[in-house]
Order: sequence, then C-alpha cells, then structure tokens
Amino acid sequence: MAYSQFDRVPNHYAGPIIQQIKDFRLEHGRRSLAPTALQIGRIQLLVPRHFGFCFGVERAIHMAFATLEEYPDRRTYLVSEIIHNPLVNGELKERGVEFVYDAQGRRRVAEDELKSDDIVLIPAFGTTLQVEDSLRSSGIDVDGDAYRERYDTTCPFVSKVWKRGEELGSEGYTIIIHGKYRHEETQATHSHTKEHAKTLVVLDCDEAEKVASFIVGETSVDDFRAHFSGKWSEGFDPERDLERVAVVNQTTMLAAETQRVTAILKEAMEQRYGSDQIEYHCADTNDTLCYATNQNQNATHALLQSAADVALIVGGYNSSNTAHLVEICSHVMPSFLIANSEELCSAERIRHFDIKERKVIESGGWLPDAEEIRMVVTSGASCPDILMNQVIERVVALCGYGQADIEEGLANLCLFEEDV
Repeated sequence: MAYSQFDRVPNHYAGPIIQQIKDFRLEHGRRSLAPTALQIGRIQLLVPRHFGFCFGVERAIHMAFATLEEYPDRRTYLVSEIIHNPLVNGELKERGVEFVYDAQGRRRVAEDELKSDDIVLIPAFGTTLQVEDSLRSSGIDVDGDAYRERYDTTCPFVSKVWKRGEELGSEGYTIIIHGKYRHEETQATHSHTKEHAKTLVVLDCDEAEKVASFIVGETSVDDFRAHFSGKWSEGFDPERDLERVAVVNQTTMLAAETQRVTAILKEAMEQRYGSDQIEYHCADTNDTLCYATNQNQNATHALLQSAADVALIVGGYNSSNTAHLVEICSHVMPSFLIANSEELCSAERIRHFDIKERKVIESGGWLPDAEEIRMVVTSGASCPDILMNQVIERVVALCGYGQADIEEGLANLCLFEEDV
C-alpha cells in the first residue's frame, strides 16, 4: 500500500514497522479507537489508532518537494519552518531552500534580496498579511491563482478558520482566538481575522475565566486591560466588544479545551444576558475544530485505560500538537517527548523535552525494570513515520531483542481490546 496519498512526500519518511501497523488497521478495527498491540518478547507496544502526519502536513511537504523537483534552477525560499519538525526542515535546507524568518521570528532574508522570479513558499501554518505585503513589495505575486495553488501550503483547515472568522465578524461577533499568541498559526489567524472583526487571543481556560469575570462585572476594565494588553486587535474595547463573542482556535490546541473555553464564555453570557438569546451572544463554532487534531487527541485518550507503564511521544520540540499529546498521556503515566531515537541514551537514561520548563533535560529510570512492560508509542502531526519507527527499533534493541522478534510481533498484531 502506498505510504502517502501525496506522491511527492519522500519515501524515506515512511517506516516499515509503522506501515505494517497502518495496513493492519485498514483491515482490522478501522472504526475502533482501540490501540494496536505489538508484542515483542516481554514488551507490549501500544500504538494509537491515529498518529503522525495529518492531511495538512502531508500536503505541505508534497507541495514543497514538488516545487524543488519542478523548478530546480530557481531560488526557493520558505517564509519560515514549513512544519514543526527538524528532520523535514533540515532536509529542505539541504536541498537549498532558505528561510526568510527563523524559528524565533527574526528576519534572515531582507526584502530587497528577494526577486520577482524567486519562489517563496508559505508554510502550513499560513502567514500574516504583513508578511504577504512584504512579499508583494519584493515583486512576489502572492495574489495570483498559480501562486496560491503551487506555493501557498497553508493547511485547508487553518484557512477554514479564517473564513469562518470572517463570516462571524461580518455578523457582528468579536472573535476569541484560543491559541498561543506567539505561535505562527495564531499570529496568522489573528492577522487575517482582525481585518473583519475585533479579536482577542486567549491562551487557556484560566484566561477564559478572566474574560468571563469581566463579562459578568466582577473584574474592572483596568485589570482586564492590564492582563490582555497587546493580545487584541486595534481599537478593541472590552466594554463594547465583549457583548457578542465567537471562539475559534489554533488548530493544534486541545479541542476539548477549546470547547471548555467556549463553555466558560457561554456561561458568562447566560449569567449576564439570560439564556433566551444565548446564540446571539455566543456563536456555535464547533465546525471550526480540526478533525485531524481531534482524531489524534481522541485516539490518545483511548490509550489512557490501558494501564501502560510509560509513554514515548515523538515529535518536534516546538510542535504544539505534540506537546498536547504529552499533556494527555502524562495525566496517567510517565510520558516523554523525544525528537528521535537518539534521545534514548540507554535503558537507564533518556533525553527529553520538558513541556513545562520548555527545555531539554535528561532523566533516569525511564524504562521500567519489570518482567512485562506495556509502553505507549505515538507521534505528533508533523512527525515522519520513520522517526517513530526508529524509536520502536531502539526500544526493542535496548530490551535485548532483534529483527526476528519484530517480524514475529508484526505477524501477530491485534487490537488491544482483544488482548485484555
């Protein structure tokens, strides 16, 4: 079976173990959220129903590599990282792609260095209107149909959020963006949406509670402004612009948290205005939630009843959706975010990214010393299957098993629910 529906996604991003697991799921339990169980000796590896590359990521990678193949002699740039994965971004750099902005948002290619015949790819997160204006100043035809079709890799689900924000703005709603203010996608969504509506960026449920407190009159306007200053659109007036709200999200955020943010604001609106016209004051925006993010998160939640001993989550350290998978798993088991198999230093030591401290640390005792080990292995939406494949191979080797044991395990794949 083909690894990807997009023919320009490099074949070396696939992994033979992962592909066999995916093939198994197409024939067995396609509709079930139960994880796949891969038994290798004393280790039971649990792989969730959904993991790894989402549609938007595959599409973006396909477009980037297709561009390099079709136009090998033209200078090619990316506005910024195409996705949050160092392997993919590193390979694009090796192919000669330059990044206009680095991961910290600092400009590395000046406006006057870009020429009208250069190719500039917009990443999967989209980009701001200000960046698009700068590209126009460099002579890049960002408004042409051919450009949008070939070089704008913005995820269609991100574009859907922008369109819905525009519609809701035209109806008089203020758009509450649930996201990380400095994240590229939230910056892009904020930029596009504020052209059509007043906007406010809210990080989490705690910040939603602060907005709700202001709506019901428990927080002063001065306190509100002190907390949210700089996270709203020009001309935003909380006393005027929080009468009608609609919540959209950064698509990589926890969908359940976005729904809680909406519920918090809806409850505040009901407290202030009553429930008779609640839809007037708080719009229903469930249709903006990314289905792929939902699938990955729901499949990860389905792992939590497995009584697993430990979880390894593979992905980029600046990947928001990957960090949320760690957050989900860490509620019930020790969970480690690793970039690749090299982070598994030994059976005793592991290098991993601490999502709370935002730094790489090294820990001991990560692999249980037990007769039977049950381990979750999954990956974020921007992680190539080969990296997860290599992690599984490394775990197997650290436990003293080899390729023959892997082959035996793959020949006996089953759904976890059938094995309990």
